Amino acid sequence: MVLCEYGCGQEGKYKTSNGKWCCNERFNSCPEIKKRNSETNKIKQAGKNNGMYGKKQTIESKRKNSESNKKVWKDKTSTFNSSEYRKKLKKALIEASKKRKRTIKMIKEKYPLFSKIEEMRYNPDKPKEKEIQVHCKNHNCINSKEKEGWFTPTNIQLYERIRNIEHHGLDNSYYYCSENCKTVCPLFNLHSDPFKETINYYTESEYQIFRSFVLKRDNYTCQFCGESATIVHHERPQKLEPFFSLDPDYAWSCCEKCHYEKGHIDECSTGKLASKVCIGGN
Repeated sequence: MVLCEYGCGQEGKYKTSNGKWCCNERFNSCPEIKKRNSETNKIKQAGKNNGMYGKKQTIESKRKNSESNKKVWKDKTSTFNSSEYRKKLKKALIEASKKRKRTIKMIKEKYPLFSKIEEMRYNPDKPKEKEIQVHCKNHNCINSKEKEGWFTPTNIQLYERIRNIEHHGLDNSYYYCSENCKTVCPLFNLHSDPFKETINYYTESEYQIFRSFVLKRDNYTCQFCGESATIVHHERPQKLEPFFSLDPDYAWSCCEKCHYEKGHIDECSTGKLASKVCIGGN
């Protein structure tokens, strides 16, 4: 095993442009480099080391700077508006984008949970570009998984979906190939959730008593993996069978990750109920 040559002690999985092995695809994402940069910036920005120390830009100064910048960009003879400069800028942006481009292999290694949920492939029409494609969430769309279709998401779409699943444990920010697909899809903002107006059969205080009882009974231990538990999982979905919501015999403790992976997300989630895919509880 090759260790990261930037000093973090982790496994070096990627070879950077200077020939060194790093734990991340981009060396500035290495924890050790981040730490060094943070310390350096703190020194630079502290007190008299900061270029703006003792200075304060007035509203009038801000306005003048803004007007000056507008004139530069409006001036057709400006270097910034020349076709040569714009071509160079465009080329530089494309090259930078290629270096930062994610690959399916990298995503699977770095985001295992996301990779289990979302199916990916490279665009067969552009084999050299390694353009990642996914399914549209709208089941009636020709680009959906149900229709065996694919489309190319934007970088923002890809980033937001990964971020919500991996970092927040939320199954949202679905992929849609068009605004129309997003609008008509019953899962978008749960417009068609048939249980939105369901009346609660218990108060918040009653639920907190029930939750505390289950967590204490299970010694605050996840019944799936044995880690620390913070969530109470319902065997009988609350939306389908509300009368069992406070029955401890049909509930157990689990951690946030297991609740997301092994809870009702594949069977009786609100989204599935909204799209009428779910056929009922356990």
